[in-house]
Amino acid sequence: MRTVRIDLDQKLLAAAASIMGTSSSNATINEALRRIVVHERQLHHLERLAAGVLSALPGPEVITVADS
Repeated sequence: MRTVRIDLDQKLLAAAASIMGTSSSNATINEALRRIVVHERQLHHLERLAAGVLSALPGPEVITVADS
């Protein structure tokens, strides 16, 4: 992995670590990045679903029971 030097808002970093339960700056940043990626992927899939991409799937089969 490449090392990158960045200035971070220490209060924001501490708040994020508290929310995520991480114990180091590195873990906090990596977990935040992971959550962003997961969130964006989920959003993308929901947008596709809302746009009807999955509407081509067959609907549930309806079974009727005749009166005896």
